[in-house]
Amino acid sequence: MRIVIDLQSGEDQAALALACDLAAECGAAHQLIVAISNRQPSAINAVRLALTGLLPREQVRVYDLPADDSGSGAHWRSQAAALIRAQFLASLAPDELLLAEALPDVASARELLEQLAQQDAPAPATPQARPRLAYISPLPPEHSGIADYSAELVPQLAQYYDIELIVDQAVVLDARLSDYTPRDLAWFEQNAHRFERLVYHFGNSHMHRHMFELIRRHPGIVVLHDFFVSGILDNLEREGALAHGFLKALYESHGYSGLLEHRKNGRNPAIWAYPLNKGVLDNASGVIVHSDFSKQLARDWYGPDAADGWRTVPLLRGKGAQAPTRDAARARLKLKDADYLVCSFGMLGPIKLNEELLDAFLASKLAADPHCKLVFVGQNEGGRYGAAMNQKIAASGAAKRITITGFATPDTYADYLAACDCAVQLRSATRGETSAAVLDCLLYGAPTIVNAHGSSAAIDAALLLKLPDQFTTPELSAALEQLHADAGLRASYAQHAQAYMQAEHTPGHVGRLYAEAIEQFTLHGAHGHYRALLAALGSIPGPAEPTDADLADAAQAIAFNQPPRAPRQLLVDVSAVVHSDLKTGIQRVVRSVLLALIASPPAGYRVEPVYSLGGNRSYHYARQFGLGMVGETGLALEDAPVELRPGDIFLGLDLFTNGIAQNEGLLQSMREHGVAIYFVVFDILPMLRPEVFPFGTEQYFGDFLRTVSKVADGLLCISRAVADELITWIGQQQFERKAPLQVGYFHLGADIDASAPSFGLPDNAAQVFAAVRARPSFLMVGTVEPRKGHTQALAAFELLWEQGAQLNLVIVGKQGWMVDKLVERMASHPEKDVRLFWLPGVSDEMLLQLYASSAALLAPSEGEGFGLPLIEAAQHHIPIIARELPVFREVAGEHAHYFEGKAPADLAASIEAWLALKAAGTAPGSDGMSWLTWSDSAQQVVSAVVGQRWYRVL
Repeated sequence: MRIVIDLQSGEDQAALALACDLAAECGAAHQLIVAISNRQPSAINAVRLALTGLLPREQVRVYDLPADDSGSGAHWRSQAAALIRAQFLASLAPDELLLAEALPDVASARELLEQLAQQDAPAPATPQARPRLAYISPLPPEHSGIADYSAELVPQLAQYYDIELIVDQAVVLDARLSDYTPRDLAWFEQNAHRFERLVYHFGNSHMHRHMFELIRRHPGIVVLHDFFVSGILDNLEREGALAHGFLKALYESHGYSGLLEHRKNGRNPAIWAYPLNKGVLDNASGVIVHSDFSKQLARDWYGPDAADGWRTVPLLRGKGAQAPTRDAARARLKLKDADYLVCSFGMLGPIKLNEELLDAFLASKLAADPHCKLVFVGQNEGGRYGAAMNQKIAASGAAKRITITGFATPDTYADYLAACDCAVQLRSATRGETSAAVLDCLLYGAPTIVNAHGSSAAIDAALLLKLPDQFTTPELSAALEQLHADAGLRASYAQHAQAYMQAEHTPGHVGRLYAEAIEQFTLHGAHGHYRALLAALGSIPGPAEPTDADLADAAQAIAFNQPPRAPRQLLVDVSAVVHSDLKTGIQRVVRSVLLALIASPPAGYRVEPVYSLGGNRSYHYARQFGLGMVGETGLALEDAPVELRPGDIFLGLDLFTNGIAQNEGLLQSMREHGVAIYFVVFDILPMLRPEVFPFGTEQYFGDFLRTVSKVADGLLCISRAVADELITWIGQQQFERKAPLQVGYFHLGADIDASAPSFGLPDNAAQVFAAVRARPSFLMVGTVEPRKGHTQALAAFELLWEQGAQLNLVIVGKQGWMVDKLVERMASHPEKDVRLFWLPGVSDEMLLQLYASSAALLAPSEGEGFGLPLIEAAQHHIPIIARELPVFREVAGEHAHYFEGKAPADLAASIEAWLALKAAGTAPGSDGMSWLTWSDSAQQVVSAVVGQRWYRVL
């Protein structure tokens, strides 16, 4: 049971107490949703805090109402608010709705649940009048199973509706539809508004080509025959009927993850890998499927809530008055009484496993029996597969008893169903369809063998003989022999199958279930409530018309209150990279983690990079940036404002200090409305070492830290050392915060190849590498700034050079701040381009070659968030000389040579000591040092923000 309790303002303590008690009592038997309006922001946090640990965040639903009811136009706004509230609550589809202003008089939540459990569920409704229904489907004579199915279904629905057939075909020829005048698409476009019900039948074939754009203009109930529609969308794109239709649907359905795989693996693997059906599902006012397998596919692809509200209606199968008898059918097929007929129904092809059936038949005892025949009732595949089937049949000793019929008319198809002694229906690579052929076999009582694949896996084993999904040839041969030898078993399967089909799949029964589903969606679905709300808002009586501002305010509230669409969004903030990609270490992390999240998104989430315009304005989708990340040049998408939904996650991955501080109000509102807010903290060095940063950094960075500590649900640091520093710093502040703050950490990845690497070598590359090979070279990697230790390092090497040491110092990194004197010194240094090399802007390709050629990495930094160069050095098996810092110990452990002291002599002595250890063969090596890929790193992020695994709770 789904129970909704609306606290409205959140100020009713009795209602809040009941909500808390219900949350504790409901357990797995009931779903509780607590609703609260946006009019009392302070109460929202109090409600969320009270329900923390009792309800998931997304089950505390904030709904928006128009502005306050006072002042001019108050009457319209008050009426509108009441209607919007009612529509929102109805859209939650409650089995029981409790209002704060009218709570039941019960002693406890347990007593209330007991009372509710005793209430009878409302009976499903069929229409009392005869609403007009537009039926949009291919129809006979189109060679389509869905066309034949519709010809059988329409007369059943006609008992409840006045039906118009909407088609995109020249003629409709079927006696069952002779009473209907087919209407073309142009007529429908002009008359769609006249229909109270619209039903679309969607499949993965060219006969549904017109529906993909039609449903966007005219939403309706969708009967989803195939879960995958990727094949037809590919065809429509190739034909030019839908410009970029496949790519647009790939992004719409599967985001950048689908586009990335498409770029890597090509079109055909993408067709088989991805359903591409979100454009259909998101515009559906309800979804009808024929098996729960399709619902499971929706959950697998789009998250656990994706199929909520879908209705399963059995696939209609009826023999009709002219169904052939077994004797008559066998006579027409020229079968003898002793003949044992094995049939497989449907078009042939690799996914139907026809060759596997042929092999099993030839390997079984049936192949040697002159009375046993194998018939494939359907059109042969027209390429290599079909040719190979023909060749194998011709080469076999049973060739005269094995037949492929070619296209079978309905009468021929029915004759084989009635005549066969055994049917075999195999499948691989399901597209989410329910096999009509399997049900036809059961309808006619044909003992049937299937493999447990797709929807067939859920069929009761009492109805047919079920093999494993991945069966072997001997297993199928044994099943064929078992049914052939056991007439009693065949009779048992036939009896159970026909009884089941009579109970579940008869036309009258299925027609009634269709009508019940159509009425449920129309009267109680979100689309129905939405249309009713708009009609009601347009009919509000009053002394004054609403202003444009009133209408805009109401529209914004209505838009936010719409039910969230699956999957949820993982909104990754990349603002700094979008506005100005300086290609710093932080921005390399941003690109690398984002790309890894796109390549392997958390289950039930869609990864969307976003960016801020600042000033508490809405975040925007960074679609152009995202397309560039995955290398997709064939699409042009708008950077539209983000559509926030309860259950979404916002991850502040980029370091966008001023913008985040400006957006405090926006972020707080997002959190109040059910979006989980997390930020990555790379370090807090401006607060710990303000003297090594430009003037003002401490202030704006402090504003950033204070903002994220206030508005976030969790802060994720890039090392445990930074997490410990952050926890200490937060403990020293005076924050006003009631909810817990999670603090965690993850480690950075180190596979440069996965971070969108740059390529190219500078003009002096040959000179640099010649010098690096000529004498031991010590490599420093990182922006040249005061805390990185470049000044100490240069002075230390000057001491070593004075002593005659033949060593190189190679510095890779752009010029940062407060280092003008150091830069001038390096630019005019007598050892410049001799034993001192500063490379301020090299590519990743150049850096990798420098790592491979250097004697050791030198890391004299006085403060770091992580220390990625240490790991990159270990990947290239070069030793590490590092300052004694907690974070360097965390990263490198015992795989580095550490030094202390800030004087040039301290570092020079440490380098001499390391050289002595190296000469003796006892210097610590970096081999064996553990490190992560960017994929590993991204999964640690997911583990925290999705899996809720944290280091500390403050």
